[in-house]
Amino acid sequence: MGYVFVADDFTGASDTLATLARGGLRARLFRDMPSAEDLAGIDAWGVATHARSLGRDDMAALADRIGRGLAAFGPDFVHVKICSTFDSSAGIGNVALLAQGLAGALGIADIAVLAGQPSLGRYAVFGTLFARGPDGRVHRIDRHPVMAVHPVTPMHEADLARHLAALGLHGLHLVGRGQAGGAFPRLYDLLDQGDVASAGADLAATARPLVVMGASSVAEAWLATQPTRLQSPMPSPAITGPIFAFAGSRSSLTTAQVGAAEGLARLPISPGAMMEGGANRRAARDWALERLARGQDCLIYLTSDDQRAITPADLAQKTAAFVGGLYASASLGGLIVAGGDTSSAIVGVLAPAWLDYAGELCPGVPILQAQVQGAPLLMALKGGQMGGADFFPRAVAALRGA
Repeated sequence: MGYVFVADDFTGASDTLATLARGGLRARLFRDMPSAEDLAGIDAWGVATHARSLGRDDMAALADRIGRGLAAFGPDFVHVKICSTFDSSAGIGNVALLAQGLAGALGIADIAVLAGQPSLGRYAVFGTLFARGPDGRVHRIDRHPVMAVHPVTPMHEADLARHLAALGLHGLHLVGRGQAGGAFPRLYDLLDQGDVASAGADLAATARPLVVMGASSVAEAWLATQPTRLQSPMPSPAITGPIFAFAGSRSSLTTAQVGAAEGLARLPISPGAMMEGGANRRAARDWALERLARGQDCLIYLTSDDQRAITPADLAQKTAAFVGGLYASASLGGLIVAGGDTSSAIVGVLAPAWLDYAGELCPGVPILQAQVQGAPLLMALKGGQMGGADFFPRAVAALRGA
């Protein structure tokens, strides 16, 4: 069958969807397991989950359920899409547990890991992960100005074999640049696109079912082994209504992007106020509805000054309910969301049957087309570390087809 991927959040899933679509495949992204009828005419498809915010028990249950659903399709190559920065912890968003759970449910013995994504400024040499930062420099991931201080899953280990072993995936065999792999599980170094193609060819040569963990570099590696296909022309997005943006990410990069979001009315709200649902949250809702009613683009963002013990999953769900209520009460032309957990929860509440690729915004952030409550909606979903300083005004322009 065609290419299948399971993503730990919607922002990463949308990037892989875009990679496959740009490769000429008819690709589609689902919120849950599709039916055979949903896949008619589709070459590649994926399921986007909210795994990044899950604890161990919920992660194990999700992996088992999705894996058993996938087994009915008999895939022999399953991409476990994770963030290119590999940020994860043993207790929250455990990507090793996700990959191993899927492999177990599918009866697939062999797991491979593609480290990094050179096309996105993520590199791995000698099993050590590096990433380009918002300053334009490349940093070892445990010294990265954003990822080393991630508010939920900070990266304190750059050696990916050690990092993944701490999550439960032991015994990774390092495959150096351009080399052939031996025993499984494998960890492939990636420094440039030649390494990506080489890893794809080496995996294809195994001729056995595989679960492959990594960023959209996994899709790039697989595409490098396939015949070239012509990309179908994309229709230009065209919307007329106002655009609402929500920043759930509290990374330093997203904070800088919010500060540079000229042209959008902006309003902060604390995580505590979002959780409590009291007067401050109602005031934020009224503030947004008033501006959207007069056609003004606006942005609400979470502050980082509330130190109460709030789990990422709970905060994402409260945020999703807030945004879902706005959508039901206003005529939105487009939606922009910053934050992986936030994006996954919001898409879950809006509940489109599927999402299609509708164009490119910036590396790692495509434009998505969905049908929500019978009406078309264009969306841009970004992870906390994606995009440049001008992300929000650029996203507004892109959704309007500028």
